Amino acid sequence: MGETLRGWWDAARATPGRRRTLWIGGALLLLGGGAGLFAVYGPVFQPDYRRGKLDRVMNYTLLTDEFNNLPVEKRMELIGQLVQRLRKMDAGDSVLLAGFASGVAGAAREKLEENASRLAIDLWDKHAKDYDKVAPEEREEFLEQAFVDFQKTMEAVGGQVRDVSDSDRINEVRKQASRDRQALRDPENQPPPEAIGRMVSVMNRTLGSNANPTQRVRGAQMMRDMVRHFRGQDIATGKPK
Repeated sequence: MGETLRGWWDAARATPGRRRTLWIGGALLLLGGGAGLFAVYGPVFQPDYRRGKLDRVMNYTLLTDEFNNLPVEKRMELIGQLVQRLRKMDAGDSVLLAGFASGVAGAAREKLEENASRLAIDLWDKHAKDYDKVAPEEREEFLEQAFVDFQKTMEAVGGQVRDVSDSDRINEVRKQASRDRQALRDPENQPPPEAIGRMVSVMNRTLGSNANPTQRVRGAQMMRDMVRHFRGQDIATGKPK
């Protein structure tokens, strides 16, 4: 090995032309190696959510710290673009999405769950912080919009966006909440985990295990008021209207 390096060095000193060639070759080799290391260990750049490959978009959203580190408002903007993309999904996108889902396992699945959990907590907490500032007469409308935003976001994260209007979503959850309330009167009849019930269940697990104490307090208050609202109860007292 030493003889080889010595020969290379002697050749590099032989003529100016050969020396330039060898130095350029060495520089390109170093740059190539640096590019390879950067590709593996460098930051993940944000893909084009409207036109980029869907598997790359989902990978960035669900499996990278770069997405988590964005402000929640920016994450919501990107999720909105993803919602529009999934609604217009063609056969090629469907194949890419299926391939992405089938390839998620082990540590990647844990990362996916972490990213989804953090997004849910940050989105819920954003609404909960704003909820404290909302006038009493505007709280019902605020809770409905918060529910719609949260439901749409979780659908996008799950890759199953429904083409449903906001008003239809509100009507769905009202009907489900009414059925749940009737079912709860029978201790042997447990309501199915749909609409508001599913969301409350998910958020109880998410907030309880991953949110900080302040987020849990804020989130629990808004969740309580939201459940009361959709069940037709007074938000402040819990009494039937």
